[in-house]
Order: sequence, then C-alpha cells, then structure tokens
Amino acid sequence: MNDFLESRLEKTVLEAQREFQTPAISLAILRDGKIIFEAGYGTRTLGADETVDADTSYAIASMSKSMTAAVLAGLVEEGALSWDDRVSNYLPDFRLQDGTASREFRVRDLLIHNSGLRSEAGGTIWYGSDRTRLEVVRRLRFLRPVSDFRERFAYQNVTFLVAGLVAEAVSGDRWDDLIQRRIFDPLGMTRSFPTLSARDLAATGNIASPHALIQGRTSVIPYRDHDNIAPAASVHSTAHDLARYLAMFLNRGMAGKKRILSEASVAELHHPQMIGREPDPVAHPRLKPAFAAYGYGWFIDSYGGEKRVYHSGGVDGMRGQIALFPERGSGAVVLSNSENQYAYQSVLMTIEDWLIGAEPVDWVQTYSEFARTNPDRTELPERISGTAPLHALEAYCGTFCDSVAGEIVVSKRAGSLRLEFVRTPAFRAELSHYHYDTFRLRWDDRYIPDGLVTFVTGSAGRVDGLTLDQPRLLDVDFGELDPMIRRAAGA
Repeated sequence: MNDFLESRLEKTVLEAQREFQTPAISLAILRDGKIIFEAGYGTRTLGADETVDADTSYAIASMSKSMTAAVLAGLVEEGALSWDDRVSNYLPDFRLQDGTASREFRVRDLLIHNSGLRSEAGGTIWYGSDRTRLEVVRRLRFLRPVSDFRERFAYQNVTFLVAGLVAEAVSGDRWDDLIQRRIFDPLGMTRSFPTLSARDLAATGNIASPHALIQGRTSVIPYRDHDNIAPAASVHSTAHDLARYLAMFLNRGMAGKKRILSEASVAELHHPQMIGREPDPVAHPRLKPAFAAYGYGWFIDSYGGEKRVYHSGGVDGMRGQIALFPERGSGAVVLSNSENQYAYQSVLMTIEDWLIGAEPVDWVQTYSEFARTNPDRTELPERISGTAPLHALEAYCGTFCDSVAGEIVVSKRAGSLRLEFVRTPAFRAELSHYHYDTFRLRWDDRYIPDGLVTFVTGSAGRVDGLTLDQPRLLDVDFGELDPMIRRAAGA
C-alpha cells in the first residue's frame, strides 16, 4: 500500500490536477470491505487557502440514483410495494405521450432507463427552473418518445425523480427524509445532505466550490440548486461518507452489526436489468468492456476481467465516481470540483488497476492525448457578414410557446433584444444580430455556451416562430424542444 501511495497514486493526483485544471480531489479506497485509505488534495476554491480532505463535501450528482434505488429496495423488502407494481397506482400525475408506457410503466422501469424517451429527456423542464418536483413530473407528458417503451437503453434523470415520488407516496415521508433516515443516519454519513441550496452553503462548512472553464479560464461558478430533480441528482457527500456507503454493499448489506439491506436486495440492485448503451470512444483498449449493463441505479460491466459496479456523477463544476469490485470486496471513491472529467477518471483508473492487480497505465497522459484528439465542440457556424434582419427589432418581440419548456418571451430593452424562458431563470440571454434573421444568444449565465436563435417569418410577413440552435449541456438536450416554437395566439 505505501509503495502504491508514494510511487503512483499521489503523483497521479497531482499530475491530474495540473493537467486538467482541477483545484481539488478527494478519494477513498476500500479492500476486504474496509476503508484502507482516504485523503484530499488541493483547495476547495481556486486561489484560496482552503485545504480539502476526505470530509470535504461535493455535489455527487447522479451517484444519488443508487441511493434512491436503495430506498426503494428497502420498501420492497418491507412489502410496502413490489418492483412490478404499476407506477400509476402510486402517482396518478405520471403520464407519457406513449399510452402503453403510461399504463405499463412499473416501478423497476423507473430505475433502468428504458422509457423510450431520448437520453437526458426533460432537461429543459427542470434544469435551472423554478418548477417543483411534481410540476416537472406533470410536464413529462409533453416529451416526445424516440423509441418504443423498453426497446433500448437511454439514460434518464426524470424517471428517478418519479421513483423518488413513488417512495414518498408509499411511505408517507419526503424523499429527503427517507434518504436521511434509511441511508445517512444508519451508516454514520454525518457529512452528507439530501439537497443543498446556495443559501445553505455557509452553514455547512468544508464544501468544495464548483469550477468550470469560462472563456478559456478555470473559474469558480455558483452552485446550482437541483432540488426539483433531487432523487436523481441532488445529494452532497464526502469521500469518507461514500466509502462507508460502499462498504455496506461490499459487506452484503451490513454496516458493522447493523443490517441496512438484505443480501437479496444487494444482489438485485447489482444484477443486470438492461443492456447498457453503446460504448463511447475509449481512451485505452482496457476501457472497452466485455459487457455493459445497468442494474437498479448502477452501471455494471467488466474491467480487467472483473465484474465492476459503479456510477459516475456530474453537475455544473463537479465530477466524480463510486466503484465496486464486489467479488474482491474492493472499491473506490473519487470526487473532484472541476468540470473536467479526465481528472477524476485518471485517478480512479489508477486505483482500480491497483485493486485488481492490472499492469499500470499512465492515465493522465492517456486521457490528455484522448482529450486533444476528441475535443468538445461548441463552435457556432460561420457568420455571414453584410446581412441585416428582415424586420425592425419590435417585430421579433412577443411570447412563444414550446410544448416542453413552456413560454419563451422575446422583448426589447435598451435598444437590443432579450430572450427568456419564463419558468427557467437560468435561460435568459441577450440577443445580438448574427446574420439574416439569426441572432446570437449570449446567456446571462456564462456557464452556458452561446447559441443561436432564428426567427421564422410566415406567409403574411409576420414573425410566426423561432428555432433554437443551442449546444447541449451535460443534462440538457435542447433538441427536445419543438422544431419550431410558435408565437402564442394573440401575441
């Protein structure tokens, strides 16, 4: 262990932080079902003297999904519901465009990404919006399916939100309280929070600040409150607390002498339920699994010939992952306060190689080369100079209605146009002429990349609608909006 720490792990962490501009990394390692090492490196906030450790809290994002699944498993154990119960039995507000899916959606379907919706569907409903959890669920009926129900895997957040509300309906308790009482308290996860809004930050202490690349520079960005999608992505936790959580699974549902879940429930959660998505391009042949599947809130694949159970998580300015090798009794947690996924991945892969005895790989160099040859592209199309808008600016103003996101208002202020999603304060932008009837969207929140809006003139010579050409965010695909967002009647 000491040789690994001195010769590889710390060196990898420091190199990953430098190469991928990541201020902080916290981690924990488990062997034989026990925590054998935990540490923090760097600073909570760029430029500040705020040392991190294993008790520093991070937004863990989609790692929250496994906890929602664990709560449901406990309720199944108690006979409060069955995996095969219809969702509509507990949540009448749940409805999709596909009538068959609406009728036949079972509790287990909520956790395995087989809804027939596009990946990350519903992001334009909940991300940065003021809608409540139930309001988000009530708008799912406007999402257009892209495949048949149960036909293929497509990763979702909104179905885990529904799962959390089902747990509430069955138990009579809020999801937030269920997570606290059934996961955090019995496991001694004293630095974990079901949700955390910006107003709560000062009171908690030792919390990492999120960072992202803004106009070419790594910058601190504000925390974004994801309470309205909480069962999918809102938990804040630490490397130490998550290691305690993983130890429970490695010990088949036990925490010391306390049983949290039955062995049968642990096995069920980690059993393949759905063939996983097509693999993305990989940075190294070792990363191409022999199989890829999804259980209940967990990805399942093979790494180095070993069964691996894991889940990553990412929100604005935070990335990380939890991973288990159940047959070895080993696992790891790596959390970071950077948008750059390659930082935590370099560290995690180094740990995983050591846990299974695989030949070491220089993962920092490997991911660095991969990033250079596979860059994220958000460039706008080439601007055509010498063009002018077809209409006076006032003609573009009005209320436009999208079936998914709701009302979008275009107004004129101080001689220029603004576009605002009425229910989404995060989506507010200044418009500047780009070419013809296309305008550049410069969002007030500079975390969101610039996009384009094109106004559509109808046969009567009036602006009848608009289209958006907006690069996606991690959990938001603007392609789910109407192909043309039409002007509201009478507007």
